[in-house]
Amino acid sequence: MSRPAPSVTGMTPRLAPVLLLALLTAACSPERTGPGETTPGPTAAPSTSGAATSAPATTGTAPGVEATPLQVFDGDTLLVSLDGSEEEVRLLGVNAPERDECFGDQAREALAGLLGDGPLLVEAQRERDQFGRLLAYAYVGDHLLNLALVEAGLVLALQDDHPRLAEFLRADEQAFASGLGMWAADACGTPSGASITLLEIEANPPGPDEDDLNGEWVLLENEGGQAADLTGWVLRDESSEHRYRFPEGTLLEPGGQAAVFTGCGSDGGGDLYWCQGGPVWSNGGDTALLLDPQGNVADRLRYAG
Repeated sequence: MSRPAPSVTGMTPRLAPVLLLALLTAACSPERTGPGETTPGPTAAPSTSGAATSAPATTGTAPGVEATPLQVFDGDTLLVSLDGSEEEVRLLGVNAPERDECFGDQAREALAGLLGDGPLLVEAQRERDQFGRLLAYAYVGDHLLNLALVEAGLVLALQDDHPRLAEFLRADEQAFASGLGMWAADACGTPSGASITLLEIEANPPGPDEDDLNGEWVLLENEGGQAADLTGWVLRDESSEHRYRFPEGTLLEPGGQAAVFTGCGSDGGGDLYWCQGGPVWSNGGDTALLLDPQGNVADRLRYAG
């Protein structure tokens, strides 16, 4: 199958990083965690008697049911006591780095620190996710924790539909443009130096997606002045469920393009094949992330459904 022709010129360059929001300064560790490092187990939620961050004072105006935090598993998941029962809560509309990934520690520590600022209120928006976790907004006073983490660049805003989706996406784009948190060019260590750009995504080919997996593809380009070795680079979706690792010795010449097709085939001529058993890119909207070998986000490309 021949490579698709690009129809866009790539993403707008990121601005220089700025200071993290004062809200999360105390909660975020200044140390960077590279991919593959082992992080500690679940963090116990701090006592509400000791504030770890500078969240706004509680006003009592936020919706939801009061809950007691018991453990923080990562930057988007925690265990609480709710109405006399233990519930695992998944923060709605966001996805934090995995616990063994760059910025996984910082996201977890930031969420744990925010929980120390006062009573926690949980506002459920849906019944459960596929793992049985309660999907919810979480507030400390009238302060929405889901959104605070997005604003600081510690979690990615998902395209999943929810009442505050547009607000989350705006905050996410601002954090990315400002190079905050995990969006900093050197968030996970020294960047590779290669200028690889995500140009286009075909997420919804004609007909049933399952019938033409190679009709679904991502196109990237080497905008640098020298050949780039993509060994160790990763292409993933916003859910983190799908990850494509570029094969050993994948070279992209200056100005060269490569297409990563979802289905199976023989690599060659700039065509690469993921060989997935089903579609990768959501027709309802998704975000492609391109990670260098250190785990830095070299580029990303978001599309709406």
